[in-house]
Amino acid sequence: MRNHLIVWTIVISLTAGFSVMAAKAPPKTVTIKGCQKTKPPVTFNHDAHVKKGKLACKTCHHTGKNESCSAAKCHAGKAEGKKPGCAEMSMTKNPFHITCAGCHKKMSKGPKGCAECHKK
Repeated sequence: MRNHLIVWTIVISLTAGFSVMAAKAPPKTVTIKGCQKTKPPVTFNHDAHVKKGKLACKTCHHTGKNESCSAAKCHAGKAEGKKPGCAEMSMTKNPFHITCAGCHKKMSKGPKGCAECHKK
């Protein structure tokens, strides 16, 4: 019985280890292009936000999955109730505007105006 427990512990540990090793490294830059209507897409330095800003993944990717707000079904359309929607451009209804601009304001760092993020 004890041998089975040891074997299963090793199998589970190896499986978890391989899953972590197989995980794709996050990109150095990210271009958010599925959300804009009139302004150019936003490209930002993901690496700097994670490393220099010391941000955990869940700070921005609240689902724990590495997908963008516009790719997630929950934020792809118009805002519904308290759920922000990517199709909205306002600072209070767009998930990127809420998260990114909100954090920049709170930290008193980074771009604050539209043209500082939406560059041609």
